[in-house]
Amino acid sequence: MRNKNIVIQKADKGNTVVITDRDKYIKGVKAVISDTSKFIPLNMPSDKYINYIVNVEKKFRKLFQDLKDNGKISKDEYDSICPVGSRPGILYGNPKVHKPVVDNLPKFRPILSAINTPGYNLAKFLIPILDPLTHNQYSIKDSFSFAKEITTYDSSFFMASLDVESLFTNIPLKETMNNCISDLHNKNLYNGKLNKKELFQLLETATSESSFIFDFLLYKQIDGVAMGSPLGPTLANAFLCHYEKEWLENCPSLFKPIVYKRYVDDIFVLFTDKEHLQLFLEYMNNQHKCIRFTSETEVNNSFSFLDIKITRDNNQFKTSVYRKPTFSGVFTHYESYIDPSYKKSLVFTLLSRCFSICSDYTLFHLEVEKLKEILKKNSYPSGVIEQCIKTFLNNLYVPKKVYLTAPKKEVFIILPYLGTTSSNLKRKLHSIFAKLIPPCNLKIIFKSTNRLSSFFKFKDILPRELRSHLIYKFSCGSCNATYYGKTERHLNVRSGEHIGKSALTGKRIACKPSAVSDHLLLHDNCNGDFNDFSILCHENNDFKFAIRESILIYRDSPMLNKNIASIPLRLFHKLCFNINKI
Repeated sequence: MRNKNIVIQKADKGNTVVITDRDKYIKGVKAVISDTSKFIPLNMPSDKYINYIVNVEKKFRKLFQDLKDNGKISKDEYDSICPVGSRPGILYGNPKVHKPVVDNLPKFRPILSAINTPGYNLAKFLIPILDPLTHNQYSIKDSFSFAKEITTYDSSFFMASLDVESLFTNIPLKETMNNCISDLHNKNLYNGKLNKKELFQLLETATSESSFIFDFLLYKQIDGVAMGSPLGPTLANAFLCHYEKEWLENCPSLFKPIVYKRYVDDIFVLFTDKEHLQLFLEYMNNQHKCIRFTSETEVNNSFSFLDIKITRDNNQFKTSVYRKPTFSGVFTHYESYIDPSYKKSLVFTLLSRCFSICSDYTLFHLEVEKLKEILKKNSYPSGVIEQCIKTFLNNLYVPKKVYLTAPKKEVFIILPYLGTTSSNLKRKLHSIFAKLIPPCNLKIIFKSTNRLSSFFKFKDILPRELRSHLIYKFSCGSCNATYYGKTERHLNVRSGEHIGKSALTGKRIACKPSAVSDHLLLHDNCNGDFNDFSILCHENNDFKFAIRESILIYRDSPMLNKNIASIPLRLFHKLCFNINKI
């Protein structure tokens, strides 16, 4: 978001919404986060953000350490949830192009990039515990199962839907957490070692310390769950599952829906009379002060719900694929620089979706014809499309001989995609595995380092002092001495240990023994500073971390690195490296 002007272009029912001014984008998102009952700005200079995050980490570690010492969580669980080198979330806005445009500016949905935030791993730890609370008899698993279910209903009923307004940011956190803890214990859905108080404390910790950066300012969310948080869908579902059974049981039978099915915040309902919808909507809007519902109704015997188009035809409900007015028809282009098997997999996936949603073969045929036209506009050859359709149908209807064999262990290898070279390598590796390691099933995944999103960045850039999980370079400001190291913690925290200066207070601290601190102590003219450290690359995988550091040390031979490598380079040490960008 450093560019003055950005362009966000989406179709809105045939009309194009174009935002060319970055200031308008900032204004639109800030209109959402200006609600001080949900978000508050933490008024502090940017160089103090690290103090805030490190203090949050200390609070987390103390809580987790106490639980581990008391035998409530294992050492492995402690290691998995304890934050190291965490950062604030990065907030950005996703324009709601299906909503009315006001002053040439669409409404924005706040999305939080929460990876590596202090509570991210804790949230993932809590999700399986809360999962039993996220589904009930009214829940929809997916659109495929719902498409089958809807055809069994009486088609004489009136179709409509309810939508919860801004569910994630509007659910009352404390109330929801209390409900979750009570339901887990009252229904005997949790048999772990944590008691009610400890579970609530973990939930509160995971949600109350949700901070994010937007427009270079640090904010804290004090209520609701951010879109993008791992706990968001879980708590939202748990909240509605807790109340909707009570709401429906107490609903007057005069206008109570015959069918009530919900997928997160989208609710499908059937009524005996269309007049009942408004009565039911008013009833639902009076059930909880934080939750408001809106509604939509069927038009000309047709209704769209999720990605399904439901049509009343010959006294029955029929289903086909629904595409929103904002659907652009853009898929992975056939000339894209990716493995050809991925392009065919896209066709198979789209065919499977059509087959699973369409209620009869006539509708399936019509959807396949639409799909052909869409794929041709993405430059897919007709021959490739037809071959994929033939293979898909053969897999469905041509019986295959079943050979009972021992299950094979799947082995995954991730490689960069280099065109035909990668395809040839893939065939050779499969052949080698089939001959030499038949008990293994090789899965090769090709990855592209450059994506379109990497060239058009509009999210806030994380400040340097908050960067972590990186390989860094120390360059002495007084001589030519260099040192390469890696750290999971924040760059300035590790740098401060080398030079004997606190990253939080700027005061002198005792140096931790290292090649850099030894160099500074032995040479009076050399004085280390935070600016002497630079970032070479980032990596979250521990094994790749060690390999990358070792390769860089082997390639550049920094003066202060006494060890040849942090991990032996058995495969690489005889190779000539040309690593300009790792």
